[in-house]
Amino acid sequence: MTAGARRDEEVALWRLYVLRANYLLWAVAGVMVALPPLLSPDPAARGMIDSMFGGLWVMGILGVRYPLLMLPIFLFEFVWKTIWLLAFGLPQWMAGNASDRLNDDLIGIGNGPILFGLIIPWGYVWRHYIRAPTERWR
Repeated sequence: MTAGARRDEEVALWRLYVLRANYLLWAVAGVMVALPPLLSPDPAARGMIDSMFGGLWVMGILGVRYPLLMLPIFLFEFVWKTIWLLAFGLPQWMAGNASDRLNDDLIGIGNGPILFGLIIPWGYVWRHYIRAPTERWR
């Protein structure tokens, strides 16, 4: 049995399908959101956000095939969105600084920790990223 097969068996098949469905959603959304600015970029644009979305789009495509290997992408999304929510979104909202932009961000970014918190297989993360022995340094 290969290491990949053992890894797959650690996570329930339904959870792998949930992960794949979310990666597929990224891949499909990327065609509409990430691809157009990459195919015809604005010469005056800095392009950082478009490039990041392009990278996430490619990772989404890979995630459909390799949902556990691409799990760090979902962990990154969970962490940065949680940081934003706790450090910026909620404090501004609680201070009464609500604006249309903040409300949109609270929905678009603030739902991320909930969504990713539900779909990430935390037992797998614990075993493979927290408890696992470190990789060799030399």
